[in-house]
Order: sequence, then structure tokens, then C-alpha cells
Amino acid sequence: MNARVSAVPSVALAVAPPPAPPPPPPPTSVRGRSFADVYQSVMERSGEMLPDQVVHVADLRMTTEGHIELPGGLRYRLNDVAVRHLSAALGLRWNRWFSSASGEERAEEINRRFSRTPGEKKIRAWMDRDGQADGIARAFLAPSFTPIDDHRIMERMHTMMKGLMDEYRFTAVQFTDSTTHYTAVHTEAFDLDGELLHPGFHLRNSEVGASALSLDDHWMRLVCLNGLMVRVGGKRSLYRTHRAIEDDQLAAALVIAVGRLPERWATAFGWMQSAKRITVPHPDDAVAAILGDSAEVPKVLLEEAQRVVLRDGDLSRFGVVQAITLVAHQTNKDPDVRFAMERLAGDYLAATPASLAV
Repeated sequence: MNARVSAVPSVALAVAPPPAPPPPPPPTSVRGRSFADVYQSVMERSGEMLPDQVVHVADLRMTTEGHIELPGGLRYRLNDVAVRHLSAALGLRWNRWFSSASGEERAEEINRRFSRTPGEKKIRAWMDRDGQADGIARAFLAPSFTPIDDHRIMERMHTMMKGLMDEYRFTAVQFTDSTTHYTAVHTEAFDLDGELLHPGFHLRNSEVGASALSLDDHWMRLVCLNGLMVRVGGKRSLYRTHRAIEDDQLAAALVIAVGRLPERWATAFGWMQSAKRITVPHPDDAVAAILGDSAEVPKVLLEEAQRVVLRDGDLSRFGVVQAITLVAHQTNKDPDVRFAMERLAGDYLAATPASLAV
């Protein structure tokens, strides 16, 4: 009787997995949208805005569908920001109280509070393209709130600085329910020991009172597209709370803010040169000191930045900054969290000892 022999494939005949494709080469020039393209997008978006409505809170009603009915019969759906504003105005914990409530129970409770709440609110709303209501309420604000809307900013830049803006590429344009972010970098780069760094600006705004209008110095590291915001002299290039402002004044403020950027870039670049040469004995502790007290940065991102700075092995002040901005760009997806992380990293860079500046 012949013994059964199990066939064992030869190692030489085993099919080897295909080789991994090589990583793409780093970019050699900055890419992004033109100012004209961004301007057009903002103008189209502004066309979705409905006229603001100022109403007495006691005259509002909630329907069983969850819509807000205004005097005259207009009905608005609510976005998340509007829900937060209403919760604060009426003293509610919306999600906790209404997670298991029926539409009738929710309407009854909110309408009772509407009827007992004095004062007025300014309601900002979008068009409702889905046709579920007459609009989508985006904010309930004080009647005196005078927003500086994005389309006014872009109109002033288009009128006064169109040629100058053609020297920039917008690498990120992000709209959330509460804020808008415009990141632009100049086509001319600084060379930091062979690395290309493109300077520019980050413009942040809120049409619903979540933040002031601000313009910060911004840097982008071309090899990995990290971003960094730096305040030279402890000041932002532009910071203005939302209040009434004439178009000419707004244009002047923007022209001055953008015009002072090159001098500020030169100062910040000196900090970067110095930061490359300063060793940080415990970079993970430095990351914790930079991000740990911020209520805007989740702990998981802090811990990831600590892991990255140790993994990458750059034990300089510049390496600490790069680890934070890498996580802000690649791991995090929330533009407001990214804004906070890039600003905190920039503050750390700005604290580079002046005596060591190149």
C-alpha cells in the first residue's frame, strides 16, 4: 500500500505579492483655487440667504414637525446652530429632554417657554432647497447683531485687491453651519534648509455670531501641506467683532491687513530658522503643554500629536510644531479644531527665544 504524500508547494513557486507602488513624489508647486473661483462660489452661496427676520420670541410657535413658525406664516426648519441658540434662549437641554419625546410633547414645552420669554430675536435663514419648509433657520441672534457677511468681504477684496489676490492660491475653503474658513498661500515660497514654505493668510468668519472676523498669518509646508498660523507681536493681522462698518472702512481694514503680511512673514521665518536649531529634550511633554489646556482640542488629537512627534524623531521646536500641524491637517477633519491647533502651534513658534533668531 502506497503512503499518501501531501503536496507541499515549493517556496520558489509561491506567488509573491505585487510590489507596493512607490509613494507619489512631493509637489513642486503650490496648487489651489484662484481668487476668482472662490469669489464666484461665495457669491452663489450668498444667493441662498433669506432676508433676516426680527420677531418677538413670544410670537414664535413650534409645530409638531419640529419647524418654527413666524408671524405671517413663514415656517423654518432648524439646523444644529439654531437648535443651540434656541436651547440657550429658552433654558433647554434639547437633546436630553426631547430624545424620546413626541413631536406634540416637544411643541407643547417649547411653545410654553416661547410665550413666557420677553424680547426679540433676529432670525437668519437659508433657502430650503428640499422644499420641506419656507427656509432653514441658521441662527437666533440679538436684534442688534450686525454681521459682516462673507459676500461683503469678498466683494471688497474683489474691488480693491483683485490683482493682488491673483498672486495667491486658495488651498482650502470650508463652510460649516457656524464658521467659514479661507486659506490662501502666496505662489512665492521661502526656502527653509531645502524645504519650501509658502506664506499666506487664513481668513475666518462667522455670519451667525460664532466668531469674529479675523485674518491670521498662515504658512504651508509644501512637502506635506501642513498649515500653521502665527501671530507676530502677539497680534493678528486683522480682528474685528461683528458690528456696523461701512464698505469703505471694511475695504481699508482688509487692504491694511494683507499689505502688512510680507513684513510679518519675514519675522516669522526668522523664528522658524531659529526653531530648527533648538533641541527639545521631551517633545511629547511640549505637545502636552501646548495643547493640554485647550478646550477646543480633543484629548485623542493631543495624544496622536505626542505619538507623531516621537515617531518622526525631530526633537527641535520646529519638529514639535510640525507634529501638531500634521495631526491637525491629516487626522482631524473639523476646520474649527484645525484652526485652534494651528494657532496654538503658531503661538509656541512665536515664543522662540529672540536671542537665538538667525
